[in-house]
Amino acid sequence: MLVPLLVGCDGCRQTEETDLKEEVAEQKLPPFTISSAKAFPATRADAGTKGATDGTIKPGHWFAAGVALKSNREDERGAIITDTKIVRPVNVMNDEVERSELEAKIANASARTVGKSFRVRRPAVLPKGQRRELETRALASEAGGRLIEGLEFDGDFVSSRTGAAVPLRPSKFAALQPQSFFFVVLTDRSERFTRLQTADWVEPLRANNEFYRPRENYRIVIPPTKGVLPLSETMLDWTSTAVLFWDDLTSSALTPGQRNAIVDWLHFGGTLIVNGPSGTDAIDDPRLKSLLPIEADGNKELNGDNAIAFLKSHRVKTDESIPAIEARLSGDNSTVSVAGQPAAESTSLGEGDLVYQRRIGRGRIVQSRVDLLSEWMTAWKSYDSFFNGAVLARPPRVCEKLEAFRVSAPQSFLREDEIDTVSEEEMAAIINQPTVQQRLVGMTIEDAPPTINSGFRLFARDMRLGKLPSQSDPQDEPDSDEASVGSGRQKPSRTLQIASAKDYRNRLDQEVLQHPVSGVGGWKDDSALLMSFRNSLQDRIGVTIPDSSLVVKSLLIYLIVLIPLNYAVFRWMGRLEWAWLAMIPIALVGAFMVARAAQLDMGFARSRNELAFLEIPRDHDRGHLTRTIALYNSLASNYSIQFENPDAAITMLASRRTDSRNEAMFGSDGLTLQLGFDAGPRLDGIAVGSNSYGSVHVEQMVPVGGQLSLSQDGSTLSNDSNLELTDVYVIRQPSESSETSMTEIAVLGSVAPGENPKVSYQPADRVSVPGDVDSGVRLCMQRILASTYIEPGTTRLLGRLAKVPLDQADADESPAWGGLEIQPVCSQVEADTIVLAHLEYPAVPAAQPDENLMDDFRSRTTTLEEERAKKAKEKKAEESRKKREEESAGTAVTEESDTTKETP
Repeated sequence: MLVPLLVGCDGCRQTEETDLKEEVAEQKLPPFTISSAKAFPATRADAGTKGATDGTIKPGHWFAAGVALKSNREDERGAIITDTKIVRPVNVMNDEVERSELEAKIANASARTVGKSFRVRRPAVLPKGQRRELETRALASEAGGRLIEGLEFDGDFVSSRTGAAVPLRPSKFAALQPQSFFFVVLTDRSERFTRLQTADWVEPLRANNEFYRPRENYRIVIPPTKGVLPLSETMLDWTSTAVLFWDDLTSSALTPGQRNAIVDWLHFGGTLIVNGPSGTDAIDDPRLKSLLPIEADGNKELNGDNAIAFLKSHRVKTDESIPAIEARLSGDNSTVSVAGQPAAESTSLGEGDLVYQRRIGRGRIVQSRVDLLSEWMTAWKSYDSFFNGAVLARPPRVCEKLEAFRVSAPQSFLREDEIDTVSEEEMAAIINQPTVQQRLVGMTIEDAPPTINSGFRLFARDMRLGKLPSQSDPQDEPDSDEASVGSGRQKPSRTLQIASAKDYRNRLDQEVLQHPVSGVGGWKDDSALLMSFRNSLQDRIGVTIPDSSLVVKSLLIYLIVLIPLNYAVFRWMGRLEWAWLAMIPIALVGAFMVARAAQLDMGFARSRNELAFLEIPRDHDRGHLTRTIALYNSLASNYSIQFENPDAAITMLASRRTDSRNEAMFGSDGLTLQLGFDAGPRLDGIAVGSNSYGSVHVEQMVPVGGQLSLSQDGSTLSNDSNLELTDVYVIRQPSESSETSMTEIAVLGSVAPGENPKVSYQPADRVSVPGDVDSGVRLCMQRILASTYIEPGTTRLLGRLAKVPLDQADADESPAWGGLEIQPVCSQVEADTIVLAHLEYPAVPAAQPDENLMDDFRSRTTTLEEERAKKAKEKKAEESRKKREEESAGTAVTEESDTTKETP
């Protein structure tokens, strides 16, 4: 019997078929799957976005954004190039020409405030089938002091393999109002925070008949916790965030860069809220833990008496909810609180030992022993008042009744099936209920000032400079710092008499220039300090011409070497004919030495002039460095600036004198910010024409090696930093409780690292900066010394940097800071640095409860609801009674029937 032999199997065929199916399915997919970009800080989709599905930005502030891409067919490598565009309401009456002219005007106005526009480019490596989220950064433009709707975020992915450009999915980021800031919540239980999202300190209660416009003080953001948190890793992108609420998310979920950014942000005015046992246990980072107001030592059972004392200390005078809470706490012994002693510099917020605060530089940390979202706490009618006045340190509010208005239909809280059941008297009570709105005590404007909602400040961006006696009124100077576009100038009102101690104007910082769009903390190329620097650099920009003595000395040395020395050397060698051949190398070396001595690069001259301002918060070893760098060259050049770390930001300053000339030579579309290619960002395309100059605005976070501080009695200054200072002054504005209200200044001269000089004050009008200091530096320092806007209780150090620390200098013997590299290199460098260190801040105002409650104006509605509830309850009781009677009657009949049946 013959049996056929079968060679092989179907396994290979099945694999080939599977591969073929996968290949066919793959070809059906688009080459790339691209999601819309999300602005940071990003919020969870289920936490509410207020219609801003792609996120929200604050105009005039730097922000980070995440772009998600996936390559479906091939491994790809390339770069994403992104751009932003302002979105403003469209006027249908304007034609295309008018709209383009308006857009050009807005772009020019924006450039004077936040610098020239630029594209952002970053590398993108996309393994096949893997979704990658790439982080980029941008500066949210503002329309020259005009409000905007948002930003359009768009761009392309450019493949290195094919060179093709794939459009990204366009995104639209909504814009916050000037008074609005981010309130970021770190939690894994987002459903608990609905109570905060609906609080009246987030968005104040408004009249029913008031025209609707967003008036929110804070935008609640709850970032998703899966993967890397969508938060920036540099403080320079945290300026739009006012509050960070830390619930139960462990600090190890944040990157080291994010934790460092939070520490820096705190010292410059951020507010951190640590929520009870969960928040305390979640912070395990040693540096953050050392800053907490309570030195935690486990948990303990909540003392009910302490809780009631705490509630009473923050109670609104019309609040009657405390007895019910006291009854609830007395029957519940399961509430836990944080055990441990308060830190040395902490202060209690109210009675009961439940909530403490601690100043961290300009900012503060508020830590509670109990969960601030527990049921007994949120049932308290003064809860929003406590959060507003104590936790957020905002002024008290008052609810006001406006004129009643009449409507043609019942309010929306009545259902259609209920309208017919309401009597005429009840309908009149509903329609004529009082109209109530909420404002800060003493406020007549519609929106709260930005300085009330955010404590974050940067001197170089936000603060005024004093006015010297020789200066005319800034209003008469169209090009002055305080009259620049979007400066938000406000006149000081030191002599303003305020009747109520609760008036919000007592909390306004007169030293701050509030911008009409960015509020406070925003990037400003036209701030008072920046304009002072820019004006000073214009006076000294250019190439330094060598002194005539240098030319005479160089020529004399050259002739001596060329003739007598050359002749003597070769005559001694017996080779006199070689003296003729040696003249050529002697001439070349001589020319090189003369060029080096004159700081010229073979006739192609470049110079760099720089003014810097270093601000150091109290009790911090890092500072915020603001630099204005002017680049001049004799022949046209394209510069690039590369930073050493990501804690940096840069824009090119707009200049009416040179921009048109430079754009005619290089074009207007050359600025590109490169991210991710090196350790720090790089700005390319800084075009400077022949015999012209260009300026850039640079900000960095730099270490200073230690702290500058005053002794406890204020009589001794300690320089524990690595900064060698000269022309040092200590400025003190006594607190309101002091005997004098005049500004006092102590002159200390030079203060080297490790020195502890004594501080002795004198009247400010007797102090002036020495005349041998550079004129631009002297003018700026004198204006800071002469400021009349300093808040009471403030003490600060002002001085010049004698030399940059060696480990941070741009080069050996260079007067400029390092941290960046400018190409091509400038042969001449001049730089000066002003240092301002905060030694004491004004005290945090005492927490004050609101004047009243919204419930105080709901008596008619409340009575109506109570009467209706009472009627419903009586009706239900009557129905239950009748039902019981019927059931009893039925039972009696049944028993009677049964008895009859059982009878013989």
